[in-house]
Amino acid sequence: MAGGKETPRQKMIGMMYLVLTALLALQVGSAVLDKFAIINTTMEKTNGENIAKNTETLKTISDAAGKSDNPKIKGAKDAAEKVRTLTDKTYKNIEGLKEAMIKESDGTEINEKLIQNHGSKAAAMMINKPIGKDYEKWLKDYVNELNSIVAAAGVKDTKYDDIAKAPKDLDLFKDNKDHANKDFLTFTFENTPVIAGLASVTESQAQILDYEKDALAKLAAIADAQNIKLDKFILMARPKSSIVAAGSKYEADLFITGSSSAMNPTFTKDGSNIPVVDVEGIKMGKIEFTATAGAYDKDGNAKKSFKAAAKLGDKDILGDIEYFVAKPVIKVTTGTAPTLYMGCGNSVNFEVPALGTNYKPSFSASGGKVVPGSKTGNVIIIPSQRKVNVTVTNAGANLGVEAFDVKPVPRPRIIAKDNNGRDIDLKNGIKAGSIAGLRVNAEAEANFKTEVPKDANYRVRNMSVILARGTARVQEMTVTSESIDLAGWRSLMRPGDRIVIEPKNVVRMTYEGTPEPVTVSSADLVQIPVN
Repeated sequence: MAGGKETPRQKMIGMMYLVLTALLALQVGSAVLDKFAIINTTMEKTNGENIAKNTETLKTISDAAGKSDNPKIKGAKDAAEKVRTLTDKTYKNIEGLKEAMIKESDGTEINEKLIQNHGSKAAAMMINKPIGKDYEKWLKDYVNELNSIVAAAGVKDTKYDDIAKAPKDLDLFKDNKDHANKDFLTFTFENTPVIAGLASVTESQAQILDYEKDALAKLAAIADAQNIKLDKFILMARPKSSIVAAGSKYEADLFITGSSSAMNPTFTKDGSNIPVVDVEGIKMGKIEFTATAGAYDKDGNAKKSFKAAAKLGDKDILGDIEYFVAKPVIKVTTGTAPTLYMGCGNSVNFEVPALGTNYKPSFSASGGKVVPGSKTGNVIIIPSQRKVNVTVTNAGANLGVEAFDVKPVPRPRIIAKDNNGRDIDLKNGIKAGSIAGLRVNAEAEANFKTEVPKDANYRVRNMSVILARGTARVQEMTVTSESIDLAGWRSLMRPGDRIVIEPKNVVRMTYEGTPEPVTVSSADLVQIPVN
């Protein structure tokens, strides 16, 4: 490790902080906080496994030293013990810090209440109270003491970099004006919910264990411990992500710890051979398959596994590899309408952000018909029943079923206009003999027209028009268009008369271009006073 350069893990920490800051600016949702809880739990489990492995490495070094009188090997053993003691002490100090953060946030353990705690008590404690400075000091002291131990043991060209870096010392943020004057604690914990803060602290424990692992490996090389015959094999999978959305691809590298260039293993998944690739000199089985849905828990994750096997010479190494499938969150947008309209072409977008470019959905429906829309995830739903259930699948995986309520099409409003397109004032009416014609339209309700514009086109195809005087009908005609010619009635009109328009046949042109009859009643009569 060269001083002054960021490790991949440090770059990941910086990226995690950048993502967290962005999420906070958008108001962190419960699902995001749940994922931080999952990350924290996963890292804690991995840390426990790494402690066991580092302890085993120390035992291997001690065994090698027990078989030799070489002072250099004895020195490597003493240094390894110091590294393990230093790491254990620092790790436990940080464990105590995590307990204090939980207690400061009015919790006793990591549970749903703590996960959904958006408060900043823990963050304030880390930034403003001495315990935060203690935490930063533990990290700096650990790196300084570790460097001293490995240097004294004769490990060359190794200098472990500071874990508690301010943003100005990180390549990702060194030119960022928003973070230029922040120290390590402010940068790490400012405006951070407690579960995200715990994940950051757990990450520092993982960094410490990584440093320990590297130091012990180099001390083992001095003690010649790496030449001890391997008698234990552990089959492991290194997934690109431990949580994968249903319908997306699960990818992982299958490998054996303790591998050497002389090994030529073969790998299988669920009994079938898989390709073997060489990754930086280590032979690995390459796994890729489409994750399927499962029995999701309350956090929306389904526990899955597959059987893996590696054959090395005449030795078979078997293992069950676990992974989690995250339930995809289907985001449905239907404009401003919470429900659909009966018999209409309702445009609906189904989005599953977790799948990214792997999202190539197909749809089926009960209670209606689904027609592909103009872009990925867009469909036209034409309901035929009061409830419509749309099933969304992707790459053969069922992502979920979305239910929609269906409401009837609102009745149009019958409106009379003059030949210039102005609405007739039904209160004041028209002057006798002053108007030569009318135009009668069926106008869609405003929301309906906005939400399904292709279904909001009406036509008045037949209407009865009467010139009435008292209870008598002076004149009457049937009109088969929306235009009424009144030229022949102008000389007959008298003040006190009224023009009565009674729609007989009104149709709505549907999304599919077919006319649908609209029921009309006496409520649709239009009466225009003549004065």
